[in-house]
Amino acid sequence: VGPSAAAAAVAPVADVGIREFLVKDGAEFLRLGLPTSLPEASDPETLGDVGRAAQESIELVRLRLEQVGFSGRGPVWNACLKEVNRAKTLLDSPDLFRPVSTFDGKKSFSPDRQRQTALLDATRTSLTNLEAAVRKQDIDAVRKYQDAAGTSLGELRELSVPRDALPFAVPDEFKDLPQLRGRATLTCEIAKGGKGEFEREDGTRAKTVTLKMVVDGYRAPLTAGNFVDLARRNYYDNLPIESTDDITAYVGKSADAFVDPKTKQPRLLPLEIFYKKDKAPTYSYTSDDDQRATESFALPFQSYGALGMAHDPEDVNTASSKFWFLKWDQSLVPPGRNTLDGSSACFGYVVEHQELLSQLSRGDSIVAIRVVDGLDNLHVP
Repeated sequence: VGPSAAAAAVAPVADVGIREFLVKDGAEFLRLGLPTSLPEASDPETLGDVGRAAQESIELVRLRLEQVGFSGRGPVWNACLKEVNRAKTLLDSPDLFRPVSTFDGKKSFSPDRQRQTALLDATRTSLTNLEAAVRKQDIDAVRKYQDAAGTSLGELRELSVPRDALPFAVPDEFKDLPQLRGRATLTCEIAKGGKGEFEREDGTRAKTVTLKMVVDGYRAPLTAGNFVDLARRNYYDNLPIESTDDITAYVGKSADAFVDPKTKQPRLLPLEIFYKKDKAPTYSYTSDDDQRATESFALPFQSYGALGMAHDPEDVNTASSKFWFLKWDQSLVPPGRNTLDGSSACFGYVVEHQELLSQLSRGDSIVAIRVVDGLDNLHVP
């Protein structure tokens, strides 16, 4: 029904981040994965996507310091300063607010100019503070202001993407399935079984914890759409954590498929994969079947807390309701060499409190999954 620990190895090295740096954070993937330029270019400025270029520069500050080191490394700090200054320059470009076309070009789109201005001001302020922190080589302040700048710029860029629309057409053969035309944010409350408790990062303990998840219809409209539809129906309430292993924690029951009340038939999803250099998802074939196993993906299983859809191992087009959390440290495997990508659909990430996933065990349960934003992007036939 999904990956195993043995499935963690041996695809060829692929492009799995920015330049030579490995991206491993779900929120960072979502910021970088906004469809402001499709397909993604190695240099987004070549496509006129200066917003993404600025985003990459901001994210590179964090990646350089995490993956090269910072103590006593003057050249690394100088490279970070160049990235900050490049981002500040790009924010002055008149193309920063360039809207993204929808696939049919017919949907009217008027971005929130007041919100854009507020987010641009916030990003500039954070970059000014980030520059000062980099000059002082103050790592704690750098982390704070880099995160603030990256988050506000990501929100700013998202305003240029029309809601309730996609920049590609979903094939007609899947017209009877729900679609998420944009993104949605959900909360997932989980309860420990028996007398167990979760231990939070601050040392406090609790019987229940709440995760924040973002699912991405720009990259997986059918898989994310199905998930949001089931969540709004309260389908996942009180379902068990059925099993856990070294890399995953499964939610749901293996024998159960969601029965669509309209058709009275199980709702089955095709395997949905979005290759990083494509303009639209690919359906029904694994990357091995499609002879594309060496390519990289827009939503990779490279982040602790990635969300995957389970399917029958003999038929990849049988996903329905059961899903899994990735709770395995991908840094233990060389970049681009896990084989979860291309065989299962990744449709989003846990972006808050994902570290608690390591404490999940059989006997725990989902209290509730609720949609808190983006329900208006869901289309159910």
